[in-house]
Amino acid sequence: MSDKGCYSCDQTMEQLHSYVDRELNDFEMADVKKHLDDCPPCEQHFEFNLQVKRLVHTKGCPEKAPRALIEKILSNFKQA
Repeated sequence: MSDKGCYSCDQTMEQLHSYVDRELNDFEMADVKKHLDDCPPCEQHFEFNLQVKRLVHTKGCPEKAPRALIEKILSNFKQA
């Protein structure tokens, strides 16, 4: 798909992770969405990436770092 004003498959794939994470500006989000709406193969990649992100979010490491470690890391950042 190479409509003027719309991303190509390659451009969409380059932006896909940022799109999933909502890190693009409004115009980029709209261009990626338009492409995904018109391109089933890219839409499948998007759905896969979205499911992976959800899986990692829900099944990721449930343990928290010890408070002392967190404080030490934050202290090192303040000194830098």
